[in-house]
Amino acid sequence: MCGRYAASADPEELVEEYRIDEVSDDGRDACRPRYNIAPTDCVPAVVDRSAAPGITRKLVGLRWGLVPSWSKDPGSAARMINARVETVTEKPSFRKAMAARRCLLPALGYYEWRPEEEGGKKVKQPYFLHPTDGLLVHMAGLYEFWKGPHGWLATASIITTSASDELGWVHDRMPMTPADRDTWLDPSMTDAEAARALLHPLQHLSPRKVSRAVNSVANDGAALLDTVA
Repeated sequence: MCGRYAASADPEELVEEYRIDEVSDDGRDACRPRYNIAPTDCVPAVVDRSAAPGITRKLVGLRWGLVPSWSKDPGSAARMINARVETVTEKPSFRKAMAARRCLLPALGYYEWRPEEEGGKKVKQPYFLHPTDGLLVHMAGLYEFWKGPHGWLATASIITTSASDELGWVHDRMPMTPADRDTWLDPSMTDAEAARALLHPLQHLSPRKVSRAVNSVANDGAALLDTVA
């Protein structure tokens, strides 16, 4: 699974990278540099929305942890931070979003943990998985709207698949990205299976052993990305 990640691009960078037409206030706020993004945090997301006379590409803020529109309450969000690509077109929680509400979640990289031994004790050691070229990763996601007593809540989930052979020693799952961003985001493309066919695992990633300070969501800062022995 992908349970933590880092993102620090400013809105202007993302506008250029994704050819964004409109930046919402919550999208701009969500772009502040963060190096330990956790479930239920508001994260920057790129979406295409139908708007006369065509489609508008927006940078918005979404809460990480999908809440289906039919949920009685948003309490399940922390359990729905990831959607497995193998079942994403079948699971009631994700299949409508897969057909109609797809997004991209830009990131510097993401964290995974593996059990290791240190000083005779078992520890959960974090690794930061990031592009070898230093560019952004474009994680494929889904988003939904849920109406509660205090208004609308927009939430998202990251689509994952089996990890590549090169990274499977760290964790057995990893995020996916679309081969064609424009087709993936296009709301007029409502064939969920065709959308799934666009996806492939993130490529050219390098794992970096980092401080266990990242284990606590209270910790943040660029130093969390530093390599440790």
